Amino acid sequence: FQDHLQSTRKNMTNIRRSFDLTAFIFMAAFTRSISFSLPRVLNSRTSRVIMSSSVATNPLLDQSNLPKFESIKPEHLTPAVSDLLEKMEGDFLKLEKKLDETDSVDYEQVLPEIEKLQFPLGFVWGVAGHLNGVKNGDELRQAYEENQPKVVESMTKFSQSKALYKALSNLELTDDSFQGKQRTRAVENSLRSMTLGGVGLEGEEKESFNKMKMRLAELTTKFSNNVLDATKEFSTTIDDASKLEGCPASAKAMWAQAHIQA
Repeated sequence: FQDHLQSTRKNMTNIRRSFDLTAFIFMAAFTRSISFSLPRVLNSRTSRVIMSSSVATNPLLDQSNLPKFESIKPEHLTPAVSDLLEKMEGDFLKLEKKLDETDSVDYEQVLPEIEKLQFPLGFVWGVAGHLNGVKNGDELRQAYEENQPKVVESMTKFSQSKALYKALSNLELTDDSFQGKQRTRAVENSLRSMTLGGVGLEGEEKESFNKMKMRLAELTTKFSNNVLDATKEFSTTIDDASKLEGCPASAKAMWAQAHIQA
């Protein structure tokens, strides 16, 4: 039983790590196929987004502090994602236009601005991914699967933005200080991620690549759900207490409670 439990935990850890990269570079929850690596230079307070009166009715949009897990329901996910996607994509179009029209930009005008744009949706998708892993249910699973294609498609626009790639490529990073080296590494990682994310593709190649990314995200979610379902269905009954010798009393109490509830 312990071997199975450890194996299951290891599998779930690997799945969550993979899926967190799937959803986003932030919080959450997006696959490796669409990850767009950027440095973490902000916190929830500096990148907070207030969405009119929706904050009062949708706890996912209240990002002033830690997630309000006790108030979040599956029906909150789609409205939150829709609102934040619309705002993020609109703001990104403005940023792309600004980058196109500017001959020279500095670091602060690029990567920190991108993180500000992505943070609110990353917060929501990260919370959704976490809940999908620890409190998985039919309603949440359906909402997550319905919104995933929209999130994947939107984040792909970042990784395949030629204006953003050009701006990053043209940055002059000559600062040899510790902070300067960290910025250089962040830019290099971002350029590499965008190259692997299809920024240089056109036409049929780009279309085919994006379809594969979408399919990979779907398969990742399906695999995660299958593991969750298998974990929920697994059970074993131990009649000989000596087989649990050495197990902490707290663990045995937890297993006993789970048996009663089952």
